[in-house]
Amino acid sequence: MPERPVHGRLTVDLAGLREISADLRRDTDEDLRPGFATAQRQMRYGARFCLALDCAEGRAARASVNDVLDQHRKNAEHQLRVAEGLTIALERIVENYTDADTRAAVRLGEVEAELNRALAQLTPPVVKQAPPPRGMLA
Repeated sequence: MPERPVHGRLTVDLAGLREISADLRRDTDEDLRPGFATAQRQMRYGARFCLALDCAEGRAARASVNDVLDQHRKNAEHQLRVAEGLTIALERIVENYTDADTRAAVRLGEVEAELNRALAQLTPPVVKQAPPPRGMLA
């Protein structure tokens, strides 16, 4: 992909991105994922009401609640995937910016060294002049 010129100045708060990424990772790992697992465990049998009373209304209500629980599970799985994907994306962004900054710093050091070598070659040597003669006629 060809590089496009960036107009203006682009600044990225890497510390802020690291903090957001770490917070999101922690929230996902400590809250969202365990909460999802707990909900899955508690709702794995679906709606359990009206089992002894086998009537059309009870079956319909149970089916409706089971549909809601299934949709809740799908939504929770989606939220977990989105949170994990966002965390990975933020971590990659921070890593890429850090790597780019490191490569740029190394390259700038190389350019500076090359410029210093070129300047040293262009600068004429300093010739020491003899002191002016001292005396009466001088």
